[in-house]
Amino acid sequence: MIPVQYRALAAGVAVLLLMALAGAAGWFTNGWRHGAEIADLKRAHAEFRATLSEQALADVQADAATIRAAATEFATIQSTLAPRMTALTKELRNAPKLPADCRPDPVRVRNLDAAIDAVNQSIPR
Repeated sequence: MIPVQYRALAAGVAVLLLMALAGAAGWFTNGWRHGAEIADLKRAHAEFRATLSEQALADVQADAATIRAAATEFATIQSTLAPRMTALTKELRNAPKLPADCRPDPVRVRNLDAAIDAVNQSIPR
């Protein structure tokens, strides 16, 4: 027969062993629970980032369309303005040279006014 003190020691060791097993089981269960929470948070963060990325892509596409429209408008303006500016530049170059202290003659003033009017008319309002 096993003496009483050994039975008490065995029971104490068994209780300690059961407490250690229960603590380990609780530890792992808590780890799984936190792992699931972390996975949910990561999923929510990934969805949020995907939403932000979609919004940024939509903004970039809208900006690209605006830039494309402005470039088309610029090309149209440039194609109509370039020949007029070339003709006016040619007239100004062919005008007689004036002394430095002289005022512009009416022909030069008209040409400059015509150039200013051409530019102002090409600006969309």
